[in-house]
Amino acid sequence: MSSRALTVTLNYDQSKKFAIVLNTHAPKEAILRQARNKFRSKTLSLVFLRGGAHLKDGADLPDSITQVWISKGEPYSGPPIDLTRSTQPGEVRTIGEKSFIDHNAVNQLRLVGVLEGVHVAVGMPDLHPGSRFPIGCAIAAEGIYPALIGSDVGCGIALYRLSSSPRSVSNPSKLASLLRGLDEPWSGDVPAWLRKYGIERSSHFDANSLGTVGAGNHFAEICSVEKIADATVAESLRITEDCLYLIVHTGSRGLGASILSAQTTTESNPYIPPTSPELQEYLVEHDYAVRWAVANRDLVAHRIRQCIYWPSDTRKPMSSWSDDLEKIVEVTHNSVTRHALNVNGETRELWVHRKGAAPADKGVVPCPGSRGDFSWLLQPTGDGQINLQSLAHGAGRRHGRNALHAGTKIAKSSLTTTTLGSEVVCTDTDLLIEERPEAYKDIGGVVGDMEDQGLCKGVVVLRPVVTYKIREGGAARKPDRE
Repeated sequence: MSSRALTVTLNYDQSKKFAIVLNTHAPKEAILRQARNKFRSKTLSLVFLRGGAHLKDGADLPDSITQVWISKGEPYSGPPIDLTRSTQPGEVRTIGEKSFIDHNAVNQLRLVGVLEGVHVAVGMPDLHPGSRFPIGCAIAAEGIYPALIGSDVGCGIALYRLSSSPRSVSNPSKLASLLRGLDEPWSGDVPAWLRKYGIERSSHFDANSLGTVGAGNHFAEICSVEKIADATVAESLRITEDCLYLIVHTGSRGLGASILSAQTTTESNPYIPPTSPELQEYLVEHDYAVRWAVANRDLVAHRIRQCIYWPSDTRKPMSSWSDDLEKIVEVTHNSVTRHALNVNGETRELWVHRKGAAPADKGVVPCPGSRGDFSWLLQPTGDGQINLQSLAHGAGRRHGRNALHAGTKIAKSSLTTTTLGSEVVCTDTDLLIEERPEAYKDIGGVVGDMEDQGLCKGVVVLRPVVTYKIREGGAARKPDRE
């Protein structure tokens, strides 16, 4: 192999790169050796060619290759191969003046905009980099890209009324102490629960994962009303200042990831054209994961209510549970749905992929902050064209997980009580650090950016009382990623 110049780029943060002169018959080993030194990371293990193909051990580099991407094992996030580029790249928009938006996330969004069939890609104010594609965005395309929906198909947020009378149990420490057994498998009739949601099939995720929050950025949060900004809408939702409410943010707990894995066995970012028979086959699996995730959120909510109000009555008949908890709002923010959109003056039916974006055509949308910040309920406004019928799904990360471990060590006790006086239940020390409030953007700025664009208006502000992350599961449970 003759000497040649090669640009080596860090897959996760593509602003980091260096050039080398390669003159070896074992290019992968040489590239990794220098990359580990330059990027100061011993865990770098994969070399990607443009488009996501792996450079295999002992294989030579084709003469046409001038750049490679180095990965710790996360999926490829570099540009697509030239053949998959659209001849007319889609429009890329970002919404956000008050909110910090990482340039790496914008770069990832731009790469999405050149994919075949993509017409518009919109970054919400909570936009932040993902391992491969950005989180906090909506993408309108002619066909479907399963990887643009993410691995947690069906992930979303639901809001419930936890108490139907003036709050009787609002002490954070007392409430936190009551939340037990929520990481363990539910002991009830799982098939019967799923049948309530039209699910007749089974998966190996049912028995151990249904009714659990999971890790990562997922949570269940007991909250109270801090402020009602729109009394008319709040009244229509039957939200009052003297009750407790529950936010549940979780998804399909591995089921969605298994569906994505089946789609990406031979290609890292497959595209299903609108005329392909595979499109309907994929939608069947997608819709299954979405229904499963809704069932999961409801069961998490019922288990939490059982912990608080029926701690000794563990055998209360499931048939009576539906009358005990009122669901106020339900949204799915990892999904794909069909919408009529105006593209260059022409109305087109397109598939809107939401990867961490809430639908704005289903009514009021919950927009949670960090565990140390307020959460909002938002009323969508406008015609939904500029934002692809979507809103931010939360505050969005400002800092990556690894960055939160740098600097002075923080006492665990200081992370379980927030500046708002709420309690955090989390026995995984790493997760406590990675999910602390400073990791997230200011929710007020995110909401303000959308209000300034005429996309929504604030309805209710909720104050956290107890945020449940994980207790018995500790660090043993694999995090769910959006």
